[in-house]
Amino acid sequence: MRRRPLLLASLLLPSVARAQASRPVRLVLPFPAGGPTDALARLMAPSLADRLGQPVVVDNRPGGGGVPAAEHVMRAAPDGLTLLFTTNSTHSTGPALQAQLPYDPERDFTPIALLAKSPNLVLIAPGLQARSLAAFVAWAKAHPGGVNFGSSGIGTIPHLTGELFNLLTGAGMVHVPYRGTGGVYAEMRRGDVHALFDPPLTALPNVAAGSARALATTGAARTPLAPDLPTGEEAGVPGFVVETWFGLFGPAGLPDAAQRRWVAASEAVLAEADLRSRLLGLGAEAAWGGPATLTATAGRDRERWVRVVRDAGLHPND
Repeated sequence: MRRRPLLLASLLLPSVARAQASRPVRLVLPFPAGGPTDALARLMAPSLADRLGQPVVVDNRPGGGGVPAAEHVMRAAPDGLTLLFTTNSTHSTGPALQAQLPYDPERDFTPIALLAKSPNLVLIAPGLQARSLAAFVAWAKAHPGGVNFGSSGIGTIPHLTGELFNLLTGAGMVHVPYRGTGGVYAEMRRGDVHALFDPPLTALPNVAAGSARALATTGAARTPLAPDLPTGEEAGVPGFVVETWFGLFGPAGLPDAAQRRWVAASEAVLAEADLRSRLLGLGAEAAWGGPATLTATAGRDRERWVRVVRDAGLHPND
């Protein structure tokens, strides 16, 4: 008597699997369309779709310090169809800066893969005489309280990079937040803003236009986009390594099979030479690593920013 229901179920399973595979995967981003993270996600989406055999769409959910996007993925069904394509903001700097979050960056997500990294460039106003990082630090120390650095906003990686630079060098720069970096470059050209830490994608065109001078990169190694620039450590500031990382997370409870499927797809996509080249054109370098690498990267980064926020006297939620 039970054979008929069992037979019916077995006949339905392939159709259910096909229906699941035909549903689009949503890469949820905590940033608006048109930004660097959006560009990376949209670059990778077609290749991921080809590897997975199903549509991959980018779902921008900006604002709130990345909390709405992260919370959306946290509450999504763990079926591999809703993933968080994110940066340090939701899993490192956000937890360091916000006293209370509606999610736990480790417990509420399944790590999938580290995808790419991007440094900042250390930029100064073009009218300053300093031609090295050491010379700029010496000049800043000689003008206590009179040297500032701009950023694209409070709590951003460029802001925290400047705070770390102050802690490591004693430069004593005053932070001046802006809404985006467009206004910063205009004021750097006039000499009203003295320094800025900005990704290569926006920094290099402004350096070429004469709006800023680059002294170093904050990467662990020199960037192929500006190979003549020394790293911060090469320029004499030990420990000055800051990189924006891009990673992929699913909701907690993602089945092992779904996690492995995404791990394999992301690794294969980032092994494509053409995609790696186009990624570099967006200012990022492919840096694939599996779940353990992503967890370790986010964890170390989070611990570091917690220390910086504390030592710089910043206040969570300010």
